[in-house]
Amino acid sequence: MLYIYDKKNKKFSPSEETDFRTHEIMERRDLERWVVDFPEMLGEDLFIITTEYDKFDKTRERLDILALDKNGKLVVVELKREETEKKVELQAIKYAAYCSTLTIDELASLRKEYIDKKGKKHTNEEIKKEMFDFIENDDFEELDDKPRVMLVAKDFKPEVTASVLWLRKFGIDISCIKLTPHKIDDDRIGLVSSILIPLPEAEEYIIRSERKESIEKTLTRTQEEYRKFYQELAHAIKENIPISLHEPRPSPYYQIATGISGVHFEWVFHGRPRSSFGVELHFEKGDKEANKSLLKKIEDSKNEIEKETGEKVIIQEDWGKTWARLYFERNEGEMTDELKKWAVEKMRVFYNLLQPKLEKLK
Repeated sequence: MLYIYDKKNKKFSPSEETDFRTHEIMERRDLERWVVDFPEMLGEDLFIITTEYDKFDKTRERLDILALDKNGKLVVVELKREETEKKVELQAIKYAAYCSTLTIDELASLRKEYIDKKGKKHTNEEIKKEMFDFIENDDFEELDDKPRVMLVAKDFKPEVTASVLWLRKFGIDISCIKLTPHKIDDDRIGLVSSILIPLPEAEEYIIRSERKESIEKTLTRTQEEYRKFYQELAHAIKENIPISLHEPRPSPYYQIATGISGVHFEWVFHGRPRSSFGVELHFEKGDKEANKSLLKKIEDSKNEIEKETGEKVIIQEDWGKTWARLYFERNEGEMTDELKKWAVEKMRVFYNLLQPKLEKLK
């Protein structure tokens, strides 16, 4: 039961649960528009790509909403006005399978077509920039082939929730979100949104466990390339750096510890798509002034670094919200043998020049 408090009269009044059909609320005309306008009602912010997507090969079926989440995962949203049908989860998984081969360029085209109909004109490149700005995952470069699925309905049949729980055990990110309407008065209804699966209080643990179990199976081709690339670099340089190097993650960067918290050397690819590669020293403490102060104690080595490496050093006192860095880069985004050789040799010189200076700052 939803209770509404009137501050003027200082009274609570119950608001009875109702249904969408009684108020002539429709899936596509109303629910779909609500989610597009306020995706937060599904428990998170989403970047809407399109609605009523029906461009599947050899079928006339259409999904309700296609979106991106903050991690750069494709999200298929299936809406039901009342109780879910028995096979709604299979229907949504089928749509996810259809969408699993979509690329960023294809999403940009779909988004363009969608907003063009609303009278908003953007180029594909502008839309791609909007998508990358929306995504908060620094490691993101390309879509993987495992879209998420959100089932949204007023009620869920037991056979649907049982199937969803079973599917999650196999690494399929599928969730159930309940939308419950409440009558406030003759002209207004309220809407309560609640996540049934995964349970909110267990969501972080469940998702972390599921991702740990399936990470080896879900790496994209690019992530595999990153891991192999940095494994080769770490192996090649380990004789020249007197510390233990960690096993590379499947990401576009690799960090080398300095012994100072928040300060590290880093190899990193720049750009989306990647267009350059940097050999860098990062100051990533939470305090902006502390990062600037540490950088200033190192930046007088700029001429020496340029002389020893033959590279132009770039210094950024204001990088990100609080960070600072000193680096040089090579305008190459391909993982060639020549880039590997360059990366190892330049990091060797960079590390051996700056690490002794950093030791004095501890």
